[in-house]
Amino acid sequence: MNMIETKKLTKKFGSLTVFENLNVTVKKGEVLVILGPSGSGKSTFLRCLNHLEQPNCGEVFIEGEKLDSKNKKHMRNTIEKVGMVFQNFNLFHHMTVLQNVIEAPITVKHEPREEVLKRAKEIIAKVGLKEKMDDYPSKLSGGQMQRVAIARSLAMRPDIMLFDEPTSSLDPELVGEVLGVMKNLAKDGMTMVVVTHEMGFAKEVADRVIFMDGGKIVEEGTPDEFFTNPKEQRTKAFLNKIL
Repeated sequence: MNMIETKKLTKKFGSLTVFENLNVTVKKGEVLVILGPSGSGKSTFLRCLNHLEQPNCGEVFIEGEKLDSKNKKHMRNTIEKVGMVFQNFNLFHHMTVLQNVIEAPITVKHEPREEVLKRAKEIIAKVGLKEKMDDYPSKLSGGQMQRVAIARSLAMRPDIMLFDEPTSSLDPELVGEVLGVMKNLAKDGMTMVVVTHEMGFAKEVADRVIFMDGGKIVEEGTPDEFFTNPKEQRTKAFLNKIL
């Protein structure tokens, strides 16, 4: 069974077609990296996978369950299997690191507080922030805030993690600490879809790379195929500019 499957997925904003007829599958434990120039539809595609954006047509399946906006309860239960990390950290600034991480499992999933606290502390330690548990976001660096955002998503016990350019708003020296956490997640077998400009991460961690341009999938393959022997001229031009 595929963890994610899209069939003829199309998204438009008015007369602008962001992407059209995208058929994408992601297997359990797979790390799919989506590359492409700005405006190619990558982030919007990601947001359609958990219905932060509603596609105009086509279908999205999460672990074989079709996302159906008419069945709100079923869709909410299905989407809870999908965690998402954004470019901007979206932390609650009036809450400590620990409070940020425990908030959603307690208020959204109504899990017992003690159980959530125990799990949250383990996750915060796992992302390397054990000493920052009682700090507020204002005392954290950008890289630390993004690691809190990852911990917050993991606290919901998702089966799938989506990353929308998680390092794009970070200073270059802070990028590595976030990518390190993501690499560890991949080693642990987390199914991940990552929109990024970090080519090193794509080469090292991705099982498969998709290159999007103009709302279409131009090329896809293993990192080795993609980076050392791209087939499409548009892919070659893109790689020549950024490598």
